[in-house]
Amino acid sequence: MSARQHPHDPSPEPGSDPGLAPTRPSLYRRLLGGSGTFGDAATADAIDSPETQLAERLDTILNIAERLAATHDRTELFRTIVDETLRALQVDHVTIRVVEDSGLVVAAWAGLSDEAARALPVFRVDEGWVGEVLRTGQVAAWSDAREDRPGGTERSEGIEVSGDLIAPLIHHDRVIGALTAVTREPRDWTDGDVAFLTTLATHAGIALSNAELFEQTEARAAQLAVLQAASGRLNRASSVEAVGRTIVEETRKIIDYHNARVYLVELPDEVVPIAFEGRVGAYEHVDMDLLRCRIGEGFTGWVAEHGEPLLINDANADSRGQTITGTDEIDESMLVVPMRYDGMTVGVITLSKLGLDGFDADDLRLLTILADHAATAAETARLLTRSQELAGELRRLLEMSSELSGSLDPRQVANLMAGHLARAMGVDECAISYWDRPSGRLESLGFYPPTEDGALEPYFLLAGYPETVRVLERQEAVIVDADDPAADRDEVTLMVRDGNRILAMLPLVAKGQSIGLVELFSKTKIRWDAQRLELARTMSNEAAIALENARLYEDARKLADRDPLTGFYNHRFLHERMGEEVVRSQRGRRPLSVLMLDLDDFKLVNDTFGHLFGDRVLTWAAEVIRSTLRLSDIAARYGGDEFALILPDTDADEARRAAERILDAFRERPFVGEQRGPVPIAASIGVATFPADGRTGTELIAAADVALYKVKRGGGHDAAAAGRADAGNGAAA
Repeated sequence: MSARQHPHDPSPEPGSDPGLAPTRPSLYRRLLGGSGTFGDAATADAIDSPETQLAERLDTILNIAERLAATHDRTELFRTIVDETLRALQVDHVTIRVVEDSGLVVAAWAGLSDEAARALPVFRVDEGWVGEVLRTGQVAAWSDAREDRPGGTERSEGIEVSGDLIAPLIHHDRVIGALTAVTREPRDWTDGDVAFLTTLATHAGIALSNAELFEQTEARAAQLAVLQAASGRLNRASSVEAVGRTIVEETRKIIDYHNARVYLVELPDEVVPIAFEGRVGAYEHVDMDLLRCRIGEGFTGWVAEHGEPLLINDANADSRGQTITGTDEIDESMLVVPMRYDGMTVGVITLSKLGLDGFDADDLRLLTILADHAATAAETARLLTRSQELAGELRRLLEMSSELSGSLDPRQVANLMAGHLARAMGVDECAISYWDRPSGRLESLGFYPPTEDGALEPYFLLAGYPETVRVLERQEAVIVDADDPAADRDEVTLMVRDGNRILAMLPLVAKGQSIGLVELFSKTKIRWDAQRLELARTMSNEAAIALENARLYEDARKLADRDPLTGFYNHRFLHERMGEEVVRSQRGRRPLSVLMLDLDDFKLVNDTFGHLFGDRVLTWAAEVIRSTLRLSDIAARYGGDEFALILPDTDADEARRAAERILDAFRERPFVGEQRGPVPIAASIGVATFPADGRTGTELIAAADVALYKVKRGGGHDAAAAGRADAGNGAAA
C-alpha cells in the first residue's frame, strides 16, 4: 500500500488516541494536569475544549517537526507531511505541489489513488488564485471553494472538492511549493486549522529546502568523484579516440545531454570530430564527416578560435551558430567549452540538448574542469600516437625495402609497392604506372589488390589529363575529390566510373627524374594531413629506386635471358627465377605453381614440313601460351618444343585451370602456315605446386616434368597434377 495514497498509521502508544499517534508523552495531557485517563465528565469536556485541541495540535506539530528533522530523504519527507496533515486535520485528501519551472506540479498525496492524483491539473505559478497565494505567501481558506473561490475548484474525474485550505511552502522568502488540505463537503476552517497548516508548512519548507541542499551536496560530491575517476581514465587513454570516448561517456555521468561531440583542432584551420554520442531521435546517428568544421565556423569553430566557453540557451537565436548540413533547425540549447593545453586550444567539447535553457552554470563549471583534464590527455595521446606512427612508418619503409630487394622483376616490384602504399595510406586501391615519355603514355605495372588476368588496361594516353601531367612534370602531389566542382572532369569521370571518391596522385622519382606515377584510390571520403602525404612520397621515392633498378636489370638481362625464337626466357633464367620465386613464396607464405608443357607430335611436324616450318610453329605456340597468361606469370622455353611456366600466387586448383585455358587455346586456334591449310597443334601439360610437390625450384620442375610424361604416355592432349611420390621418383630417374 503506497504511503502516498493512504495514511500510514504508526502503532499508537498504549492508552492513547489512535488518530494522534504521539511519539512523546502527550503535551495536552500535561497542559491539563491529568493522569491521562478520561473517566469523568469534567475531563471529557476538557479534552473537547479549544485549549485542549490547540495543545494536541502543538504536540502533533512537535512530533512531525522531529520526524522532518530526522531525515533528508525527500520521499520520506513528502510521505510524513501528507500523512500527518490528513490525520491531524481529518480531511479527505492532502496534496503537496512543488514549483518546477513555471508550474506547480503535484509531488505527493494522501487520501487519493495514484490514478486520481496523477490526473490533477498543473497550475501556473502566476495563475489566478494560485498565483495570489504564492505571491502573498499567505494561507488561503475556502469553506466551499465551489462557490467562494474565483474560478471554482480544480477539475479531476472522481474527485470532489469543497472545503479547501492552502498554505505556501516558503524558505528564505522563496516559494518552493504549496500544501493543500481538501474536504468533499463544505467546512468552516478554524483558527487552529489555519495555525496548524501554517506552522506545518513552515517546517515542511525548511525540511524540503534542507533536503534539496543535502541532495545538491551529495550530487556535488558525486560529481567530484566522477571527475576524479574520469581524470584517471583519461590519463590511461593511449589514443585520441580513446580520450574522446572517455569524455562523452564520463560527461554523461554528471551532465544530462542529448548529444555530445569531441573535436581536435588540426592546424592550420580544421576542427575534426574524434567522438560522438547521440541519445535522442535525430541525435542518435550523424555522419562524422558532416561534423567537421573550420576554425571560426559555428559555435564549435568560434570556441576553437577564441578559446572561451559558451553557455547557449537558444542556439537558433545566437548569430554565431551554424546548422549542420543535412539536419533540421530545432529548439536547442548548447554547452561548448575549449580544451586548452599550454595556452593553446587543442580541442572542443560540444554538448547539445533539445529545448531551451537545457544547461546551467554548474554544468558549464563541471565541463570546463573535465575539459582541462581532457586537453592534457589528448595532447599526451596525440604525441604518443605520433611517436607510434613514426615507428610504424620506419618499419613500413624497412619492410618494403626488404621485400622489394627480393625481386628484380619490375611488375612484381610494382605490385609489392602498390600493396605497401595502399596499406600505409588506408586506401582501397593503388596503381603503379611507368611513364613512357616518347609515346606520351603510362604503362600499367602493378596494382593492389591483386587483379584477375586482363583486368588492367595495359596503358593509357596522357593527352587530356593535365593534372596527371602536372604530377609527372612538376613532381607535385595532387588530390582529386569527386565531389569538388572545380576538379578535373576527365579525372572525375574515371573515378566515378570505378566507384571512387578520392584520388591522390604522386610522382615516382628516381635520381631526380619522374619515372612513373602512384595513384591512390578511396571509395569513401578520406583526408590526409601533410605528415601522411610526406610518408607516401617518401615510400614512393624509395620504391621508385627499386623499380628503376628492376627495369634496368630487366633491360640488361633481356638479351642474355631471352630465347631469340619465341621471346620467352631461356633455360638458365628459368632456374634462377624459380629460386627467387620459391624464396618469395616461403617468406610470404604464398602459393606457387609450375607448368611443364610439351607440344604433341612436334617431331612429326618437323619431319613432314621441315625445320623452318617447325620454328614458325614454335613461335606461334609461344604466342598462344602468352595470350593465356597473367602479367605476373613467367614463361620460358625449356628446350626444343618444351616450355616451362612459373605461376606466382597460384595454388593447385588455379594452376589446373591455367593449364586448361592453354589447352583450350590450342584446340580453338590451329596453326595456319603459308600455302598450307590449318594444322592442329596440341599439347601435354604437367602441374606441380609449392610446397606439396616440391620445396625447391629443381624439385618443382622435376615433379611437373614427371606429370607431363604421364600425360604423354596416356596419349597427350591433357594436363595432370603431380603427386609427391611421383615427383620423387621423377627426380631420382
